[in-house]
Amino acid sequence: MRRINSTIIALLVCGLAYQSTARAQPGNNSLSHLTIYNAGVAEFLEERTIELQTGLNTLEWRSLMPKAYIRTVRVLAASAEVVRQDVTYDGAQVNSERSPVLHLVINNRGATARTRVQVDYLAPNISWQSDYALVLEPTPNGVAPTAATLDAWVSLYNSTGVDLAAGTVDLVAGEIALISDSGSSSRSEYAAQSNISVNASSSYSESDESGGAAYAEVSSLSAFNRFTLGNNLNLNANAPVSRFPVFQHARLAIVQRNIFENAHDAQTLGRGGFILLPRGLEVRLVAKNSANSPLAAGLVTIYQRTGGLSQIVGQDRIPFTPQNAEFSVTQGRSATLFGTRRVLERRVVNYRDQENNSHDKLVTRVEVVLINRGTQASEAFVREDIEKYDDNQWKIIESNVPSETLAANTVQFKVTVPANGKTTVVYTVECE
Repeated sequence: MRRINSTIIALLVCGLAYQSTARAQPGNNSLSHLTIYNAGVAEFLEERTIELQTGLNTLEWRSLMPKAYIRTVRVLAASAEVVRQDVTYDGAQVNSERSPVLHLVINNRGATARTRVQVDYLAPNISWQSDYALVLEPTPNGVAPTAATLDAWVSLYNSTGVDLAAGTVDLVAGEIALISDSGSSSRSEYAAQSNISVNASSSYSESDESGGAAYAEVSSLSAFNRFTLGNNLNLNANAPVSRFPVFQHARLAIVQRNIFENAHDAQTLGRGGFILLPRGLEVRLVAKNSANSPLAAGLVTIYQRTGGLSQIVGQDRIPFTPQNAEFSVTQGRSATLFGTRRVLERRVVNYRDQENNSHDKLVTRVEVVLINRGTQASEAFVREDIEKYDDNQWKIIESNVPSETLAANTVQFKVTVPANGKTTVVYTVECE
């Protein structure tokens, strides 16, 4: 056998990478750190303590995930240099596919020593989602809710086909760009625009708010938020969904808003255009996030508590909401407040300016009628879309109710509808 100056040592790391009996043992397939993103991928960090001889050392790393993104692999060896990485696909078979095997050449310029080696990479088929339970406090019949409790849970989805054991599990919430090996962009599905209700003039009582019992630690990670679920968590392949609490029993002050929102050309007309068909107003619950952490985007199920029974009364989605920011959820359509809308007039008017130049302007007159069939007077918000015309310069020139501009082409009217009565809003808008 030819002799060489450097000592080459071949180590077989994690030979039985996915046997459940080896998961909890250091040096087997347990992960030091698992960070799961909302893009269907996760960052896997594995650590091993390996004796490196002086000179070149050859290692086999057989615990990579089945579909690991090889171009994201990063290998760090304390006081040593990684001089080569080769990959073969002759590892454990998972879902009819062979897992990758990482062949490393590490140059140890110092004396023989036990050295910490880290392998870090991205792999797909693992994700997480948040969901919430919003339980409204009981109120007398017909009175809008004013308080609620909020529970937050997270569901982890392990579709890798492999049992996972992680020393620490982090979840990253926020809009983040991740690109797979195929070159296609895999991005978080969080909406950039939050669904926060406008006109947040209602005051909240701080005494009614508390963060509740927290189970996940929250910290910042660059521009994103990181939720640390805990330590020594197992995600088994035969249980692809695992649920963990983030916090529970956070008390919130609630404001109910009844919204009648319309496009500029909406007409609640029936057959032949002569019969006005009332439409139930949208019922939105607005609250401030007074929990001890931001709210990751997720599904919220709304419950109404009556006595000892809580029943589902709606579902919606919560956008990513920082602490002390407001969010709103839609409960459904009102059974007591109804609205009709019709365009009374729409005409283009020609006029001349001070310099005798000819211009056109669009004049639109709209009527909105709100009907209350309940036994309690109710506040309502009429939100109207303004038609874009020419330079999109518009103004309300006539209205029987004060108006408030919400956005570039949205105006709002706040009214009170008496019990068993109705309120009419009539306004005229000029666009040029």
